[in-house]
Order: sequence, then structure tokens, then C-alpha cells
Amino acid sequence: MIYWIGYLLFLGFAVFIDYKVFAVVGTRNVNRKAIQSMTYWALITLSTMVFIYFGYENDLFQGFMSQDTELTGAKAISLFFTGYLIEQSLSIDNIFVMAFLLSYFQVPAQNQGSLLSIGIWSAIILRGILIVAGLWLINSISWLIFVLGALLIFSGIKIFRSDPDNPEDPNKSFIIKLIRKWFPVTKGYHGTRFVIKKMGKRALTPLFLTLIAIEFTDILFALDSIPAIFAITTDPFIVLSSNILAVANLRALYAILSKILKRFEYINYALAILLILIGIKIILSHYVKIPEWASLSMIVVCIGGGMIFSLWKTRKDNAQK
Repeated sequence: MIYWIGYLLFLGFAVFIDYKVFAVVGTRNVNRKAIQSMTYWALITLSTMVFIYFGYENDLFQGFMSQDTELTGAKAISLFFTGYLIEQSLSIDNIFVMAFLLSYFQVPAQNQGSLLSIGIWSAIILRGILIVAGLWLINSISWLIFVLGALLIFSGIKIFRSDPDNPEDPNKSFIIKLIRKWFPVTKGYHGTRFVIKKMGKRALTPLFLTLIAIEFTDILFALDSIPAIFAITTDPFIVLSSNILAVANLRALYAILSKILKRFEYINYALAILLILIGIKIILSHYVKIPEWASLSMIVVCIGGGMIFSLWKTRKDNAQK
């Protein structure tokens, strides 16, 4: 238990350092800072893999909340890396939505970094709660794993049938409409402030609405991504660490990919196929033993194939114009 708490405190400190050092204000040096942040998180991820290897080899976690108490260091690393790749792959779709929301609400460039950092902090806390709750439910209700598999298949079909070029208007969502109904909202931004005092009354700024929209979106994505990693393992430390590390570098990943997102217009279909395959894997896992290398290959083929096809197709379309 002490190693759990120590590692979670370390991750919390790492997220704080990332925000202080790499969350840029303004538009200068954004790419350089984003690359530095990605390198920073890559080093932390590699360090975590080393920690996992020695932790499971020496039974530091003593099977805490885990159904598999005989995981070797090498097997634990394999599960962690596969889970991390799944979460990182699914976060690409999250980046598309983030880009749309920041553009839709016309968030100034100098406010985007801090806003995404707040979103990441809350996303980590939220996912931690959902993971613990999910693990408890899976351990308590054995048939729930089949429900999660069906949920992933449904989500994949829904993504496949959706039109990425025509996303839903966030102002039509129930939460945003409720906020606008009960609280006054200013037309313009007021720096990084979420609430201001105007004519003696408090009013929300569009920055607050954007944050709520991002948080609500992350809840929806968490309902897809968390069951997806349960298809790989239900070991709590591996699930939690891989999920948090995949979410922690979202701001830097957004800064790097946001400028070229249009070139990955077909990645949604690859993610949809991946979710459907993971859902099928969850349902079959009680009857067929699927090795880790097969899961890893599935992720690489789906996401890599989707990216390559997107780049080839957009290049071909541009050449024909």
C-alpha cells in the first residue's frame, strides 16, 4: 500500500512540475515546450516501467486489489505498455474534440495551456475514481465484464457512424444549457478568470463553459477508455498508472497534433474498429486466451494503419486539386 501512495504522490508532483515548467503562456515557443513536455513524460513512463518490473519481481505490491498475484516483472511491463498504447491511441479522438471546443468557444491562445492543464488534473482524479469503482464492480459482479465489452462495441459503432466534420454543438448539451439558464455568462473573456463581478453581480466567463465542456467530454471518453484497458488487465496498479500517464501528456500531444489534425481525418474509423475489436476481446476473454502480443499488434495495426491511410488519402486528394 505504501508504494501505491508513494507513486501516486510522485505522479501528482510530476503533473504539477509539467504545468509550471512546460505550460506556455502565449504562442511563442509552444512547439519547443510541447516537445520538451513529451520527452519529460516519456522519461517518466520509462521510469515507471522499470519501477513496475522490480516491483512485481519483488512483490512490492503484494497483490493489492489484484486478481493475479503471480505477475512477473516482464509480464507486468508487457501489460502496462499495451494498456498505455490503448489509452494513448484513444486519446487522439479526445484531442480532436479538444481542438473543436477550443475553436468553437474561441479560447485565446494564451489561455489554452492553463485550461488544458486544469482539465488534465481533474481528468486524472476522475479516472482514478472510475478505475477504482470499475475494479470493485468487476470483482463483485463477474458478468459485468460482458457489459463493458458490449459497451465498447456499441461505442465503436457509434464513432464509426458519426461524422467528424459535423460535431455536435456544445451549447446544445444539457449541462451547458443548464449553466446558461441559472447563471449569467459574459460575452468576452477576462484573462484566465472563470468568474468575474459585473454590475455588483457575479458572472461566469466563456472560459468556464469551455472547461465544463472539456470535463464533460472527458467523462464520456473515460467510459470508453477505462473498459478498454480492462480488456488487457484488471491489475489496479497497471491500469491506474498506464491510464494516468496516457492522460498526463495530453496538453503537449494537443500542441503537437492540433496543427495537423486535418491530415488524420480517417483516424476516427481506425479508433472505432479498435474499440469494437477490444469489446470482442473482452467478451471472448473468458473462453479464449488471447496473448498480449496479439493485443499489441491489434493496436499498432489499427492506429498505424489509420494514420498511414489518412496521410496517403489527404496527400492524394490535395494532389488532385
